[in-house]
Amino acid sequence: MARAKKDGEKISLYLDRQVMEDLRAYAEEKGQTVTMAMERILRSFLDAEKEGTEKRGDAT
Repeated sequence: MARAKKDGEKISLYLDRQVMEDLRAYAEEKGQTVTMAMERILRSFLDAEKEGTEKRGDAT
């Protein structure tokens, strides 16, 4: 039985070669796909930014 497709969107990025190599190595080390690693990295960053904004009381 196939997995249900997740609700998502495709994006296209042109990354520096070294950044991509580092990302692949990171994902492999963590036992994740590059997509999963990127989602988790972005979620962590965005949550931290949001938290920092709320603490500072910034409107943006």
